[in-house]
This record gives sequence, C-alpha cells and structure tokens, in this order.
Amino acid sequence: MNPEILARLRSLCRDEAAFEDAKQILAGEVQHLEQEINQAYFRVEQQKALFRVITRLREHIDLETIFKATATEVRQLLQADRVGMFRFYPDSGWDDGEFVSEDVDPAFGSAMAQKIHDHCFGEQFAIHYQQGRVQAVADIYSYGLSECHIQILSQFQIRANLVVPLLQGQKLWGLLCIHQCRAPREWQTTEIEFVSQIANHLGVALKHAELLADLRAEVLERLQAQQAVQSLNQGLQRAIIELQAVNKELEAFCYSVSHDLRAPLRGIDGFSQALLEDYFDVLDATGQDYLRRIRLATHRMGQLIDDLLNLSRVTRSDMHLETADLSLLASNICTELQQSQPERQVEFVIQTGLLAEGDSRLLRVLLVNLLSNAWKFSSKHPQAKIEFGAINSESGIPVYFVRDDGAGFDMAYANKLFGPFQRLHGMNEFPGNGIGLATVQRIVHRHGGRVWAEGAVEQGATFYFTLILDKAGDEGEQQNYSTGGR
Repeated sequence: MNPEILARLRSLCRDEAAFEDAKQILAGEVQHLEQEINQAYFRVEQQKALFRVITRLREHIDLETIFKATATEVRQLLQADRVGMFRFYPDSGWDDGEFVSEDVDPAFGSAMAQKIHDHCFGEQFAIHYQQGRVQAVADIYSYGLSECHIQILSQFQIRANLVVPLLQGQKLWGLLCIHQCRAPREWQTTEIEFVSQIANHLGVALKHAELLADLRAEVLERLQAQQAVQSLNQGLQRAIIELQAVNKELEAFCYSVSHDLRAPLRGIDGFSQALLEDYFDVLDATGQDYLRRIRLATHRMGQLIDDLLNLSRVTRSDMHLETADLSLLASNICTELQQSQPERQVEFVIQTGLLAEGDSRLLRVLLVNLLSNAWKFSSKHPQAKIEFGAINSESGIPVYFVRDDGAGFDMAYANKLFGPFQRLHGMNEFPGNGIGLATVQRIVHRHGGRVWAEGAVEQGATFYFTLILDKAGDEGEQQNYSTGGR
C-alpha cells in the first residue's frame, strides 16, 4: 500500500490497534478490487477472443484453420496446457474418434497421433453431452471417474479436464477439451461460460461446413448430371443420324421389295396361268395341281411382301398426336366386321367415352388388328362375344383391352405372340401371316405404352395395352386385370 496513504491513515487513528484494523480492512478491499479488475480484464479478453472467432466464421475460411486458431487463443487465455477439438467417427456410436486439431504446451505430448476408443461413452454419456452437458474435473484422481476413463485421460498426462460438447445442429459431432497437465485445477464459472460460448460458435462453423459440403455435393451432382445430359444428347444426335441413315436404307430396301421382287413373282404367276390355260389338255392332273400350287405360293408371297411393307410403314411413318375417340373407332370396325359376315352371331360390348392422345390413323390400325383377331379366333363358335373397354392400373394409367371367348392360346407360348410371322395356330385352322400382333406392338411402343396378353385354350383371350408409359410393371411382365371373367 502507498506509504503516504498509510501515514495519513495513522494520523486519523486514535491508536495503533485501530490503525492495524483499518489497514486490514483496506487491504481486503484492495485485494477484492484487484480480483474484480482481473476478472474484468479476463472478460475483455474473452470478448476479444469471441470476436475473433466470429470474425473468422464470417470470412468463410476452412474448418481446420478455425479450429487451430481458436485452440491457440483459448489455451493462451486460459493458460491451459492443451486445448483440442476431438471428433467422433461417424457410425461409431460415439465410442471411437480422434483429435483433429490442438494447441499444446511443448512440455507435453501431442494427442493428435492417437486414436481413442471408449467402449462405454456412447452407451452411457453421449446422450447427456448431446443435451449440452459440460464436465469440469478439478483432479481426475479424486473426481470419482471410472478406471477406464482415468486410464484414457492419464495417457495424455491430464490432471484437470474441462470438456464441452461440439454440436453440429442437433448431432453430437465431438468435444472441445481443455487439459491441465501440470497440476489439478479448479475451473472458474467464467472460464466454463467462456469455453461454452466458444463451443457454440464452433458449432455454427460445423453447421456451415456441413451445409457447404452438402452444397458442393449438390453442385457436383448437378454438374455430373449436366455432363450426363450433354453426353446423352450427343449420343441421341448420333443415334438420330444413324437412324436417318437406316431409314433411308430401309426405304431403299422397301422400294426394292416392292418393285424388284414383285416383278419375278408376277412373271411366275403369269407363266403358271398361261400353262394352265394353253396347255391344260397336255398336262395331267398332277401337273395341273403343281401349277395351281405355284400360283397359290406366289399369291402368298405377294401377301407377305404387302404385310412387311405395311409393318415397315407403321415403324417409319410420322405421328400426328390428337385426341382420338377409341370407342367410336372400335364401334366402326365392329360394324365392318359384322357386315363382312352377317350370318355370324357375335355380341359386341364396347365401352363408351374412351378417349386417348395418339395418332388416330395408327390407333385405328391397332384396333383393326386386335378386333379382327378376336373376330377370326372366335369364328368356330356358333355364338361369340367380343369386348373392348378400359380399366385403371394402380398408377392411374388407363389399360385398354380387347377380349374374346374364342380359341384362346396356351400361356406357355405367350412370349411368341408379338413376333413377326409367329403363329400359335396352323394355316388350315385360322388363316393369316402372323404380322398383325407385331404391328400392334410397334404401334403401342411408338405411343410409349406396352402390350401383353392372357388366355387359355378354348377359353378365349384378352389383349391389354397402354398408350402411356406404365411404371406398374416391366415390358415383359404380365399383370392380371380381371374385369369379370371370360
């Protein structure tokens, strides 16, 4: 205390005892004021440190730099022996992790080189730290810690320990650890509050880092998707060019088929007819039969050529999308079929009001083939029933169907139905070239839909088709859309 102040104080006191009492009182007050000054200085330094942490967060620097600078400032301010940021390994259940940053007194070893396993932390303590628990241990040997915990701490020469959770949002990311290694230490309330504030700001940095990582991943994903789209577009451009070349070749082939192949067929048919007419009396019955067979074969070959050309036109023709009245198309086709064989007794059941987006010309070809097949394969029954309607799939997409109660087919051979020239019945049983269902399939595919069938021998058949991509099943997958039986 200042000698002048003491001299003045002695002059005011009545005796030496009073002087000593006053001196003790003043000494206590001075000590109290010095403590308050030190605390005020500490709070100022705290605020400066917090300000620097916040400033670094706003500068968008990397997490490693933030951790390192913060560890250095906290250790210097608290005069601790080690400050480190410990991170739990993802999916380890908070039992395993390592220090990812630290600032340590050179007199003590680094904690960075060791991986830490604590088999009871995740089960017993993680939930409490996730809820904000702070552990302030003045002396690890007298705090009541478990033996395994003491063993983990002692390997880093720790005597006193202050641990605050690092939260990434609501998730326990790691721990902010302050170690005193030289001796035990009583942690002050202001110190605990300061470290908790630092941990909160580091939690903000962790959340920013997570969001930034997510953003970078999203940007990378979009760039990859963009590159994939560009690659796909390039592939589509090449495919279009190749398709145009193929179409030109196909047109040339069709022209060749239409003109070059028909000419020799006409010659064979014409000379065969001339032989029958001019040399009828010369030929015996066998020769006449051979010539008739030659003519039938040329006629069948001509029909096959026509069917192939029609199938090619279905594939190559331009599509003109509009709203088509499928019910009206089906009704007109059924009327034409009935007029072609008025003696047949066939009941037509056509659902009204069925509209679809598509090419009306191609959709008519589709329905002509399906309804003509139903008409043909029910022809051996004295009475028949043919239906056209629609039901909704699970995805809400209309599923159209044509059903008959005719000859049907064996489901074991269903995979052959839509192949060109594939037939499940003999020519002597039901005439045809096996092109109709192949045409149906190509029309359906051009509209983005799929087609499949169900049937049983002599119990009829049902052909289903969609005109929009139906994700309820794969192309070859058959589904049961029962509408009351056959």
